[in-house]
Amino acid sequence: VSGWSDGKIRAFGPQSGKLLYTINDAHLKAVTAIACTSDSTKLISGGEEGQVRVWRIGPQSQSLEASMKDHRGMVNCIRIKSNDEEFV
Repeated sequence: VSGWSDGKIRAFGPQSGKLLYTINDAHLKAVTAIACTSDSTKLISGGEEGQVRVWRIGPQSQSLEASMKDHRGMVNCIRIKSNDEEFV
């Protein structure tokens, strides 16, 4: 899973390198930070514009669960606690 300067999130298969999915318009500007839960069902992304977004990742769909704008600047790093319930 990777974040791109065009505001999209793209996921690729680990062995084939084949594009699995794209989240278009994940952020208004570049995606600057990204982290996945241990079970890969949620993805948290941070953007150049200061937003943090929580995504539900399913086999056929990716949907926005929450969006937070608490940062004045770019989000540089996201860490998820081992219980997958909290992140900073």
